[in-house]
Amino acid sequence: MATGNSVAAPDRTLVTTRVFDAPRELVYRAWTDATQLAKWFPPEGFSSPRCEVDARPGGVIRVDMKAPDGPPFDGKVFPGPGVFREVVPNERLVFTMEPEVAPGQSMPMVLMTVRFEDHAGNKTKLTIEQTLPTVADFEAMAKQGMAQGIRESLDKLAGVLSGNSTDRGVTVSGRTLTLMRVFNAPRELVWTAYTDPKHITKWMFANDWESPVAKQDLRVGGRFSVTMRPADGSEEGFVFDGTYREVVTQERLVLDTSDGRVMTTTFEDVLGGTRLTLSLGMALDEAQERLGYTQILDHFAAHLATLSDRK
Repeated sequence: MATGNSVAAPDRTLVTTRVFDAPRELVYRAWTDATQLAKWFPPEGFSSPRCEVDARPGGVIRVDMKAPDGPPFDGKVFPGPGVFREVVPNERLVFTMEPEVAPGQSMPMVLMTVRFEDHAGNKTKLTIEQTLPTVADFEAMAKQGMAQGIRESLDKLAGVLSGNSTDRGVTVSGRTLTLMRVFNAPRELVWTAYTDPKHITKWMFANDWESPVAKQDLRVGGRFSVTMRPADGSEEGFVFDGTYREVVTQERLVLDTSDGRVMTTTFEDVLGGTRLTLSLGMALDEAQERLGYTQILDHFAAHLATLSDRK
């Protein structure tokens, strides 16, 4: 959350910013195309059985949100009607949203202001202001998880923009690359697929590579190694290895790699699946590291899906 002088009511406004690896026109389209909006606007685990967008002043915006089956919401649908107030294509959207929690019972109206700005390298900076009618309304919505809700929605937007349903965004801070994914699988299964050598050889490689051998001693001080090589045998390849600094079963792994970097992986339950976050120091340039680990996690997702299908 951040606030600035341009915010009209900072004491009752949540401001969220995010940079996406997509041009402004594509990000704007994801907000104004109902098919795309339905895929990402509902928070993690929720879907949208009804989504309408008439992007003009006075036009309707509606995103009904359906909870997953089972507790705590048991598949309940929460209507989300709203109205556009301002529309400046590829620059600015202003609309209201007044979610209904029960027939005839609505939450406080939220005024959403969305700004789209070009960012370095054909990226887009998105700034979202969510303003409530009163400070009391804002405090109540904050306690109900408003910040988490918009964060999860924007994580899903990253996947819509990349065309990968498991993708929840890639960020770089200094020399640290962080990739986040959400998998439609229980945390126990995600952990097993990530740590068992017989599974690791099925996914831990970039496109056109393979990993014929993986060794694992899953404990603090234990060693990990995987042999990676081109699938066509044109090169010998190399061994990626390290020593575990932290091991918390089904929650957290910290690996000190033999080339002096740190790789941290966390596992969290979310509605409908498991969030995996991978952070590591970069040995190569950002583009190479980003591409390589994106492909590795794509392969992990594909392998995990085969395991989920068997259950």
